[in-house]
Amino acid sequence: MDWIERTARAVDHDGAEVGVPAEAVEAMIAFEQRYGGLWCPALGPNGMEYGLDGDARVYWTPHGWAFYGIVDGDWTWGVEVLLDGRAGMTLADKPLRILNRTVEQRLEAHALLVAVHRWPHLTLELTTTRGTAPVLAGAGFPPRVDEASGPADLWWFDGASAVHLHLDNWWTYDHDVWVARCFSKDATALSQIKRSLLNEVTGLLEPDEVWCSLCERRTVSGRPCS
Repeated sequence: MDWIERTARAVDHDGAEVGVPAEAVEAMIAFEQRYGGLWCPALGPNGMEYGLDGDARVYWTPHGWAFYGIVDGDWTWGVEVLLDGRAGMTLADKPLRILNRTVEQRLEAHALLVAVHRWPHLTLELTTTRGTAPVLAGAGFPPRVDEASGPADLWWFDGASAVHLHLDNWWTYDHDVWVARCFSKDATALSQIKRSLLNEVTGLLEPDEVWCSLCERRTVSGRPCS
């Protein structure tokens, strides 16, 4: 990884080029050695691409030094990786929002979604105070999947059914909008999973329709996609 040491650059919060912190070089080298060249399928035609792609540049964010190390194919947007391994996005002139507590957690969450996204499912939306995740005990849910859960993803899964809460919009409003999805191999079980979810959710939105990004169309809120 000599090229990282040779070409590394650092930009401060004013956009001025400064000396590159040694820990930033170490973090980029470690990231590239572990994830460089990794490609994962996404829900759409574009994949998830991991690696620096020849850009050894770090810049200052409100959360510390970060570098672009991932291209999210579903968002068609770059994901920023902090030196401590957390990852997030900067959208619509809003500050960097931390979405993943580690790159491994991001991979686990994405792998689970790819595994279940073809199962019968339904979609709801809910809101939370900006910067906070929904608090659910998960009573009546499948077991919690801690390795796939992080600041923007909450997962419960047992091999036959799943509940997934995903941060969908944090930049448009003065609150956060989450998508809550229920999955089951047996479509008749969705109504029970939905009831368990509704028993715990506050801030539920009740639009007539919601956008199902899995089916890429609008569907009736809380009704199974057909």
